[in-house]
Amino acid sequence: MNTTHIKFSKDHKIIKETIIEGGKIALKWFNNKPNVWKKEDGSDVSEADIEIDNFLQVELKKRISDTGWLSEENKDDYSRLNYDKTLIVDPIDGTKSFLTGKKDFCISIALIKSGRPISAIIYNPINEELFEAEKNKGSWLNSKKIFTAKTSKLENSKMCAFKPMFSHPAWKKPWPKMFIDNKNSIAYRMALVSNGQFDSMMALNTKSDWDIAAGDLLINESGGKVTDHKGNQLLYNLRNVSKKSIIGTCIGLHEKIIERVKGIKL
Repeated sequence: MNTTHIKFSKDHKIIKETIIEGGKIALKWFNNKPNVWKKEDGSDVSEADIEIDNFLQVELKKRISDTGWLSEENKDDYSRLNYDKTLIVDPIDGTKSFLTGKKDFCISIALIKSGRPISAIIYNPINEELFEAEKNKGSWLNSKKIFTAKTSKLENSKMCAFKPMFSHPAWKKPWPKMFIDNKNSIAYRMALVSNGQFDSMMALNTKSDWDIAAGDLLINESGGKVTDHKGNQLLYNLRNVSKKSIIGTCIGLHEKIIERVKGIKL
């Protein structure tokens, strides 16, 4: 089955066309030494991030009317709260990887309505991977339908996360042996869970809406589940856009992971 049988909304098609063009800007700058400076939080931002962000904002706001805007690279003026729908954008998620020539970065865009994503695209232009989902229409990778894994045992499962976290002495119960790999981009980690390349992903530190909103819809529409570490569904486009944790898994592992992490105080 491919997306030719799915009638995506006009807004979704516009986001898709625009993110592909944004990917061309990323390719232009990849391994081409863009200027880099530090943001207030100490993280790196480059002229590639800004050029992509500016392009996406101009094109999407022009083509999708009456929509709020939230991006990692813009100061939030909260005007987005006055709209029925809001675009949440990360022009380069995984800037560190992008700047060091690694391929695990992506552009992430989600369209939010009533606190939840209704359209999502995560695009890795280097690997030519376009993950997309629209509410109640499934998840797709390069026009082929994708599903989360069928795994139901943590032992020997594939986890996309920061490996040293699992050997920390504070865990009450040791984690079983798992295949653990990390990706700098949280959005890309979630995309790789949505197509079953990993069984689960986890981050027990603060993330923002632009890191996770698109991946949330992708995993849910491919049969998985996304919550915080307490098992609560996440809401987006609130006044506070920070989330304390993110757990995204195939359905067979979600409760097993929540059981281990829900007692942590973050």
